Amino acid sequence: MKLAYPSPVLGIGVDHLSKIVADTLRSKHWHHFKEGTVKLVYEPVYLFTYDVFFEENNTVVGETSGKVAISAVDGHLIEHIPYVMDEMPIEFTKEPKHSYQMEVKDVSLSKEEAKELAQIKLASTLKVPKNAVKVVGGSLLLWPVWKVWVEVREGSYRIDIDGVTGMVFGAEKVPERELGWYEITQNVLTELRKPSGWIKYMDKLADTLNVPRWIAYLVFLLLLLYLLTLIFF
Repeated sequence: MKLAYPSPVLGIGVDHLSKIVADTLRSKHWHHFKEGTVKLVYEPVYLFTYDVFFEENNTVVGETSGKVAISAVDGHLIEHIPYVMDEMPIEFTKEPKHSYQMEVKDVSLSKEEAKELAQIKLASTLKVPKNAVKVVGGSLLLWPVWKVWVEVREGSYRIDIDGVTGMVFGAEKVPERELGWYEITQNVLTELRKPSGWIKYMDKLADTLNVPRWIAYLVFLLLLLYLLTLIFF
C-alpha cells in the first residue's frame, strides 16, 4: 500500500509488542493479563518550526526556536516526535516495507488550522502572549502507532506503542495492582540483601515514628521477625 505522505520506516514489529506490553504491565505489578486486539495505525501529523520571543518592558530579551508536532486529527501536541526526529536517524518512505495490515487516519485539520492551534498551545505552554510565537513552514507526516488492548482484573485498557521508538503511551490509565503480603515481604527481603536497603528502611521507619535511629532499628527487626513467622510458620 502506497501512502499519501511520507512516513518513518517502522522500527517496532509485532514480535516486539508482547515484551513491551509485559514489561509495562509488570511495572504495575500485573503478571497475569490477556492481550487482545492489536492494530497498526498511521496517524497524520503536522510538523512545524517555531520561534518564540521573550519580552520585558516592550524589549526582546531572549528567544528560542524548535520544532513542534501536532495531530492532524484532533490538534493535540505530540511532544516526543520532534525530539525523536532530532536524535534518531530516521528514514522516511511512502511505501512501507512491512506486510502488516494497517489503518491510515484521515486528515481532519487544514495546515492553517493546525498552525494556529500550535501557536496557541505553544504560547500557553511557554507562558507568553500568542503574538510572541511565530509558527512557520509545515509538512504532513504519517506516524505509525501500535494500538494494543489488554485485559487485567480491573478491566480492559488500550496501550499505544510508538512504531518507531517503542515508547509507551496510555499506561497511566492501567491501575497498579495492590501487592499481597507475600510479595511485599519478598520485595523487602530482596532489598535487604544490600546495606543500602537497610539504611532506606531504617530512615523511613525513624522518620515515620519520629524516633532515634537505634529505636527504629529495633522496631524494624521485630517487625521483620514477625513477617518471617507469618510466612514460614
